[in-house]
Amino acid sequence: MFSKIALAVLATSLLTSASFARELNFKEGVIGAQTEILGDSNIAPKCSHITAKLNMDDAALESLKGEISMDLINLKSENEKRDEHMYEALHVKEHPSTMFKLKEVKKEADGYHLLGTLTLNKQIKEINTKADITDQSDLLKLKGGFSIKMSEFGIEPPTLLFLSVRDEVVISYDLTLAKN
Repeated sequence: MFSKIALAVLATSLLTSASFARELNFKEGVIGAQTEILGDSNIAPKCSHITAKLNMDDAALESLKGEISMDLINLKSENEKRDEHMYEALHVKEHPSTMFKLKEVKKEADGYHLLGTLTLNKQIKEINTKADITDQSDLLKLKGGFSIKMSEFGIEPPTLLFLSVRDEVVISYDLTLAKN
């Protein structure tokens, strides 16, 4: 008898907590990847074709979890020829997309930190990014950035006319998510 009551209470609490979870979908924004050719020019492709599958409890930003992804072919700069070289270096044909899996949001003295993993070129690395989070009634805005090294993801920084592209890439994001 006790086990039936415990099971009923557990099922009720799971169903009740699930009803407070909200799905968030990408509405607008951009993800950028900035690097440079050493001693020469700035390279800053951007993408606004983003997919987000995130959930959070109504009143708890710290409960935000899920995935943000994009197809790398949608990453564009002002130079189409350079983009072709970038797609080659990123192995877009073999690994067409990249994904950030958000595992945890921590509120700290300096703001929010998003903890998760970035999958790029079939390599998975832990990421900790400081983010500004604005929670509005029907929208959630995330803005922040972090740095990666191409070489840590098995990507060789390309060279162009004896000039090397810097290994470090600064990733920035400014996303607006709609609460459903």
